[in-house]
Amino acid sequence: MESVFGLVGKDFAIVVADTSTVHNILVHKTNEDKIMVLDSQKLMGAFGETGDQAKFTEHVQKNVALYQFLNDIPLTTAASANFTRGELATALRKVIRLCKSFLYEYLT
Repeated sequence: MESVFGLVGKDFAIVVADTSTVHNILVHKTNEDKIMVLDSQKLMGAFGETGDQAKFTEHVQKNVALYQFLNDIPLTTAASANFTRGELATALRKVIRLCKSFLYEYLT
């Protein structure tokens, strides 16, 4: 069973993810990183099929970076969440498999 969850407090956020990749009763990897850094203030935790999860999180990360490169301002957390939600909706219409993800913002 795979899991990703986060806790948010007044001045902090904690994001936790397991590192195992399993299929049925077989453990494929025990060192999979399921937390992706989107920019200097945002993290995204994701789980699901290994290839789908990696492709989706990299797609979101690269598009957030592209937006910041083209416009010289970073996406807000709400805008990043809306983009991620839209991409998940598009993927849901096209592909049966789905990657579950969560977006967190942290201040440096």
